[in-house]
Amino acid sequence: MAKSGSGNGNPSAVRPPEGLARVGSVANAPWWNIKNGNVLSGVLENIYERPDERSKSGKSKFYQVRLSAPTEVRMGRGKEAKIGIAPAGSVVNLNYGPKTKELEKFVPDIMRGAEYTVWCHVDGEKFDIGKGQTMWPIDVRAGQTKPPTVNEEPDFDGVEDEAEDAAPVTAGA
Repeated sequence: MAKSGSGNGNPSAVRPPEGLARVGSVANAPWWNIKNGNVLSGVLENIYERPDERSKSGKSKFYQVRLSAPTEVRMGRGKEAKIGIAPAGSVVNLNYGPKTKELEKFVPDIMRGAEYTVWCHVDGEKFDIGKGQTMWPIDVRAGQTKPPTVNEEPDFDGVEDEAEDAAPVTAGA
């Protein structure tokens, strides 16, 4: 069996083959660090759902973005989180919230091969929005960089009853 990496124990040296889609638990990727001045720039990959004990429903949504430029990220939660820099090409998680929920409308096109570049910038400190709630001033922008694939198969021209009259195809015929 072939080895899938350099064998030096460095996980960043191991890369999957080009063109494979990410599957399984995706919530373990680093999270974009929401702090004044931080910028996220990259290609929106998809939206996911994960278990979340802090949510009333027990679940929460989040996006994944493949970075086109480095950004500051968090690994873990709260005071235990480690802050680092994710390089361009990395996949990072982006919270679903009031400022990012509009990105969800692009997902059906992404599933058909479209590509959307997203750019997020935290422009200031957290501010009070009333009733004990706060919000970060995040500027979120997106643009299509590749249109969805158009299915060019012709529609079915025949009548469904004709299929019953067709002779069966046999092997070797």
